[in-house]
Amino acid sequence: MKRLICVLILLLHSVVFLHCYAETGERVDVSSFGAVPNDGLDDSEAIRKACDYCRHRKGAVLFFPPGLYNYRDSLALKIEKEAINGAYGENVQGTLFKPDAPYVKALDLAGAEDLVIDAGGATLLLDGWYEVISIVGARNVTVKGLSITYRRPPNTVGKIMKLNEKSFDMQIDPERYYYLDEVVTGRIHYVDAVKKTLYTGGRCFGKELLSKDMIRIYTDFKPSIGDYCVLRHSGHYRPAIMIKESSDVFIEDVKIHSQPGMGIVGHLSENITMNNLQVIPEAGAVISTNTDATHFTSCKGRITIENCKFGGQGDDCTNIHNYYYTIVPQTKRSVEIKIQNADLHALSLDYPDVGDTLLVVNKSNLIERERFVVQQVDTSVADWKVCVTLDKDWLIGSPDLFYMTNITRRPSVRITNNTVKSHLARAFLIKSKNVLINKNVIQNSTGTAIQLGAEAGWRESGPVENVLIENNWISGCGYAQGTQGASSGISVAVSGVKEKTGLLNKNILIRNNVIEAVNEHAIAIEDAEDVQIVNNDISGCLQPVYMNNTQSVVVKNIRYLE
Repeated sequence: MKRLICVLILLLHSVVFLHCYAETGERVDVSSFGAVPNDGLDDSEAIRKACDYCRHRKGAVLFFPPGLYNYRDSLALKIEKEAINGAYGENVQGTLFKPDAPYVKALDLAGAEDLVIDAGGATLLLDGWYEVISIVGARNVTVKGLSITYRRPPNTVGKIMKLNEKSFDMQIDPERYYYLDEVVTGRIHYVDAVKKTLYTGGRCFGKELLSKDMIRIYTDFKPSIGDYCVLRHSGHYRPAIMIKESSDVFIEDVKIHSQPGMGIVGHLSENITMNNLQVIPEAGAVISTNTDATHFTSCKGRITIENCKFGGQGDDCTNIHNYYYTIVPQTKRSVEIKIQNADLHALSLDYPDVGDTLLVVNKSNLIERERFVVQQVDTSVADWKVCVTLDKDWLIGSPDLFYMTNITRRPSVRITNNTVKSHLARAFLIKSKNVLINKNVIQNSTGTAIQLGAEAGWRESGPVENVLIENNWISGCGYAQGTQGASSGISVAVSGVKEKTGLLNKNILIRNNVIEAVNEHAIAIEDAEDVQIVNNDISGCLQPVYMNNTQSVVVKNIRYLE
């Protein structure tokens, strides 16, 4: 075990979060453009004008007085209604989650520099589906204090009232869940009404609207009467906050109560900080975002998630990764790189910068084969194509045998002092280096609480390196969807490969955690070397630590409580 791991992580992440902005430019009150809170009127045009004014003025502060702001747009309303009433069938994502699909930006902050949105106590109530805040090509942007919610949630939640032979009936509130028509759609999961935990069931064969307040779900699965059934009317869609090709973005004291897609997506960006972000259901609700709370791809610099709260979302709290590209040769020194069999959450081209290092790995086991430095990048959105010129000839054999990944875009990660409760999949899914995960409370994630390592099946790279996981309390996780290595607490592995891989995950210290497991293992370590597991309190599992394909693993001072 390299002593460098502890020194490096502590040096990178020892600074306590503190971000203050200085008002260097004009302070603009959104009400001066006509957006008046709590008057019941549509504020969309006034908010658009205010954002457009401020994003073209360096250092501006756009102030939202406390209160409720209404946002309506005819195209967004059309998209929402058709997605929910069955016009797109079950494949809502396949229709709307495309680069050329129409969508609406609510707060467009493209190109802004040194901009602050000061919205403490303000709530944006959205009619229709949106990319709510769009931060593209921007630098040093702060969004502070805003709450985001939808008048008609992008999901339908009903109480299970009756079990039939091959179906069950769920009762809904038609005043809240309107737009439903003869064709009822949506991905299904459930909420235990007593434990307040999420779970998934068996295959659904169909859905039928019996009356304005009753839906029948055809399935062999038997949930419990009194539990809630959730129909998520979209899988992936545009996020509440898009951060793309931007740097130094701060999201502070923001609440995201619902969204048809993810909460925050960051892509090709540098230095993103979230402090007291809350992706949680509204009071009285059980669901927040339809998919991930946050998701970051091809970023660099650092990603900080601190003092945040997550719950009720339909997938991970965060997923931080790069991509494994398919390689198409062009000349001896140029290749096209393509993302295939993976979700493009930003619906944008993914490309390296000149000077970035591209790593070539075997498809079969992800073991390194060669490295290249990018000399030139050519992109075409029209052809959806990225070509790169390399610093030397390609001499290693057929590109069909390899993936390529950009190892320059592997951000350091700080995840500290967060609270996670009751959601689908993993809390923290990390594929990067120089990672600190500490002082978090993680309860009732359906999957393994913390998962580290590449997932080749999703084309999400890469393995982890230099990781410190300490002083976390993990309880009741890993009982359903998203569990890896039959582990409740922590899993380290490489997945989606056809052959035995190398020891790709390196330099990991797991110490002083409390893990109350509900699966076979509390910790599962695979495809890794230089790992220390020290001073952890573990209960509720048959085998506290599972190991496979490892080297230089030290396990000591495990306190196991049967």
